[in-house]
Amino acid sequence: MTDNKTLTTLVRDITYHYIKHFYDKKLKEENLVKIPDEKVIEFVNAMYVEKRKDLENYIKNTLKENLGENYPKLQVNMLLLEMFQDPDFAKNRVINEIINYQNNL
Repeated sequence: MTDNKTLTTLVRDITYHYIKHFYDKKLKEENLVKIPDEKVIEFVNAMYVEKRKDLENYIKNTLKENLGENYPKLQVNMLLLEMFQDPDFAKNRVINEIINYQNNL
């Protein structure tokens, strides 16, 4: 079984990958090289509101694919509940990741 720290790390990485996908799509659609920092904040906040259910499903499905029989359904549900009850920590982490990524281009 996956320990909680590893599961938290997996969820964090999957969340970042999901949001980064839409970030890259936005850059391409709007023909941008980067998004101003304040717009990154707006973008990530919108992703957590508008795509919450899609993000939750993406996390669950990705974990199911990667963990197979070892998928800890109860732990995942608890982690997602925590993540979306107080999303500021998770959002800030993604915002910082994207801003750092843009600054290192």
